Amino acid sequence: MQGLAGGVLGGFVGNMLFGGSGHATAPGAAPGATTGGGIGLMDIILIGGLLYFLMKYLKRRREQAAATASSGQFARQSVESSDYASATRQSLPDAGGQPAEQELDRGLQQIRTFDQSFNEADFKEAAQDIFFRIQAAWMNRSLEGAEQSITDEMAKYMAGEFASMKQKGQINRLENIAVRKVEIAEAWQESGKEYISVLFTANLLDYTVDEKSGEVVVGDRRNPVKFEEFWTFSRSIGERSWALSAIQQTR
Repeated sequence: MQGLAGGVLGGFVGNMLFGGSGHATAPGAAPGATTGGGIGLMDIILIGGLLYFLMKYLKRRREQAAATASSGQFARQSVESSDYASATRQSLPDAGGQPAEQELDRGLQQIRTFDQSFNEADFKEAAQDIFFRIQAAWMNRSLEGAEQSITDEMAKYMAGEFASMKQKGQINRLENIAVRKVEIAEAWQESGKEYISVLFTANLLDYTVDEKSGEVVVGDRRNPVKFEEFWTFSRSIGERSWALSAIQQTR
């Protein structure tokens, strides 16, 4: 229960837990006399009410911070499909470290072993095409035209997010997207599949509007924001096309 009813309910529960004797009439005492030996129902109701409003205030502060500290409602999500989650690394590689570079080279070589036509430049171009396609799908709240670019797990997740935005009557605008850097960060094979993680560094205008009034409810339509995210693409060994299977923020 929410609101005042929740606070009252909490008071009754607390009263039962504490024995309810704080303001009980003592045997043989005059009517209205109390034992004074503990807290009573009204004390617990007041305390429960204060705790409720404190929790509500802190929750609102956290939601406001989350809404302004990141690069977009879609970009804010850290999403992993089930098949990727089983193969994800403990941490993404440090591009400046020699062991990470060797691991990346080894992973790319494994992919070339099964696909001699694989080319890093072509892959990054294809990954960037998917990047823009998914951003457009997010703004349209529809996967139409992007179905082949994401895994089934990602499609289910995004469909749920679209339904939530439509229910709220909100549209997340992602405009003036400028990709600054596209880097292959990690590559590996596991369980009959190939994975490549790409680090995207980009700037964009990111804000959410009410679909009826057009008023901004979250974000800023004038000041661009910068974000860095790892987008992981996967495919079965032997296939040609890649699909988005996970998104992970650098922070």
